[in-house]
Amino acid sequence: MKLSELDKSNYFRAMLLLSGKDRKISTSERQIINQLGEKLGFEKSFTSSAMNSLFYNENIKNDPPVFSNPEIAKSFIRDGIKLIIDDPQINQEEVDWISTVAKVNGVQDNWLSELLSQKDAQFTFSQEPVRLEIENYL
Repeated sequence: MKLSELDKSNYFRAMLLLSGKDRKISTSERQIINQLGEKLGFEKSFTSSAMNSLFYNENIKNDPPVFSNPEIAKSFIRDGIKLIIDDPQINQEEVDWISTVAKVNGVQDNWLSELLSQKDAQFTFSQEPVRLEIENYL
């Protein structure tokens, strides 16, 4: 399955919003957003501008994305968890955002709860660059 342009746009926007739920974008979050933008085919200047204007840009809708396929939503959730666990302290707003994305995309609560409870190496940033789940659809 290939990603539609709408799914690409939604994926990027949602990861950007997720990274800013704690009102800051860390260096590691910036690296992931830059990597994601590159993988999705966005210009570096666009990606950088989106991160720099996130907190005041009225054109970035705060609505949770609805993806064309639940498997894409699950990939987003896995990538989102990779993004949020890099912070020393997980922000509840970030977890709530991922939960909302799961709900609007029909992802079962028990799947998400099980995923969030996992603390093993699959969600750590031991490799550079981070292997994003979305790459399975590109």
